[in-house]
Amino acid sequence: MGCSKCGRQEIIFQEYSGLHLCMQHFWEDVLHKAKKTVRKNHWLVPGERYAVALSGGPASCALLDFMNTLIGKRNDLSLIAVTIPSTDPDSMERARAITEAAGIPWFVIPADNATEKDLQENRCDVLHQSPFHAHSLIERSLSSSAGNLTINALAMGYNLEDHAEWALWNAISSGGIQQSGFQADGLKRARIIRPFMQIPRQELDIYTRLFLNDYYSKAQAEDGNRMESPITAILSQFYRKHPGAPYALVNIGEQVKKFRDQVS
Repeated sequence: MGCSKCGRQEIIFQEYSGLHLCMQHFWEDVLHKAKKTVRKNHWLVPGERYAVALSGGPASCALLDFMNTLIGKRNDLSLIAVTIPSTDPDSMERARAITEAAGIPWFVIPADNATEKDLQENRCDVLHQSPFHAHSLIERSLSSSAGNLTINALAMGYNLEDHAEWALWNAISSGGIQQSGFQADGLKRARIIRPFMQIPRQELDIYTRLFLNDYYSKAQAEDGNRMESPITAILSQFYRKHPGAPYALVNIGEQVKKFRDQVS
């Protein structure tokens, strides 16, 4: 079937929207969703310095490409990339290559001993830890470097399913998942922004393969490095029957967050 907007050959069918999209309109759709999320949350502030958490995986490379498109040519904003060293040499090479090609300063930040220990414990306790616990540990290490690198905001490549999972876990867990932004001693960290929170994981993988194919010669899914929790498995099965469900969960999560902010 042809593209719903122009009739050209489709490359993707969005079950949640009912749209068939060609390469051009798929690219525009991804950028539109990400830009809308940034505008809605007022995440761009003149004079600030932004860092992209760059792992070398598909989502983080797509995020760097998006942030560079969004603010790379602005004189009132600056952009860098930060990476925690990986044991995967291919990921580190992709991170180096994409920042070098874009002319974006790249900083490799070693994880502190406490973070490395917590990450190891999280891998062994996937049944009881929050699905976002490992992510929050990485956020802690990267955002804590804000003072040394003069970072105001840290962009993370969380996708739609990540946020849907977070919203559900936050609703059923005994305590809310603490949001990043402040250290235990009350010192301000770089705030966390998530431009891809309305974009499905599969679409980010497709975006990377289509538009960043110099760095991804073959398909690589971010899920390969993902520890699957019980909630992840349950939601994955549910999404197959109800493709619009992740958006509903994310929207509910945003409403709950606003309510908590008002009463706290």
